[in-house]
Amino acid sequence: MIKLGVFYFVDGDLKKNVESIKSFFKTKSNESKYLNHLVHSTFYVFEIESKKINDVIEKFQSLQEVLSPVFSEINKWRVFENDVLTNLNTLCLEIELSKDLLSLQMNIVNSLLEFHLKKTNTDFEGLLKESYNQYGYPFVGEHWIPHITIGSLDIEKKKLTEFSEEMINFPITIKINNLGLFKIEADSHSLIKRIEF
Repeated sequence: MIKLGVFYFVDGDLKKNVESIKSFFKTKSNESKYLNHLVHSTFYVFEIESKKINDVIEKFQSLQEVLSPVFSEINKWRVFENDVLTNLNTLCLEIELSKDLLSLQMNIVNSLLEFHLKKTNTDFEGLLKESYNQYGYPFVGEHWIPHITIGSLDIEKKKLTEFSEEMINFPITIKINNLGLFKIEADSHSLIKRIEF
């Protein structure tokens, strides 16, 4: 079994700013996750049988022919309190969920859906559970909150908000025109294939 992720690579000044903010929070938290992750936004995470990897790569590559760039805006910070995946507070830059962005996610998911290992998960409830059971990932569809994660931290929400207040000038327009297919092993991400469109 292999765990895969489809990520948008953040680049340019925004990438440098986020890396700098990640470094800042390394000095402020005792317990954290994701601070060492590459600067990205996650579109889909799923598990496949190892023998299907070449088929998945081929299908992922073919997305390059059908996808178009999507422009979106980052207008605010977001804190996922007691994050369902980490049990810490996760600080993010929230990307506005437009129809175009949702359509992009659904194109990616529907293209790769046939490969995902179906299994049920009782850790999730409501829409997250429905999404996980259908797609293998709890954040597919209109309840998805696209974002760029800074880190998941043992810092209370109020303090995170205070720290981050002056760090970024909003709004920020981003052009989503690339995707990477990654193999995920615990805290390690290995790039398998990158496409630009």
